[in-house]
Amino acid sequence: MKEKIISIIEAYGKDASRLMDILSGVQSEFGCVSDEAVVVIAEQLHISEVDVIQTRSFYHFFTSKPVGKYAVYLNNSVVSCMMGMADVADEFEKQLGVKFGERTADDLASLHYTAVSV
Repeated sequence: MKEKIISIIEAYGKDASRLMDILSGVQSEFGCVSDEAVVVIAEQLHISEVDVIQTRSFYHFFTSKPVGKYAVYLNNSVVSCMMGMADVADEFEKQLGVKFGERTADDLASLHYTAVSV
């Protein structure tokens, strides 16, 4: 894993200003940006782990745990909730057989909320 992460970082010239690209590459390769990946990225870019973690946590499309091949994100803002988001969420859960925050057994799909927590 470490070697692959280093090769992704090297593809961007070990340039810390390309952190978003590096995180995207790691997320794409491994299905998440794990805590182990954070350590490698911080070491290789000579930045703090906190900087990497803050960037990972700010963007909903970067995750610390693997997501499904098809990650479904539902906005759970107040307006979405007022417009029936709960019914849509219930139907996704029923059709996929998993709750939000989970992946299907075959890792094909996962359900996630974005915007704010309910």
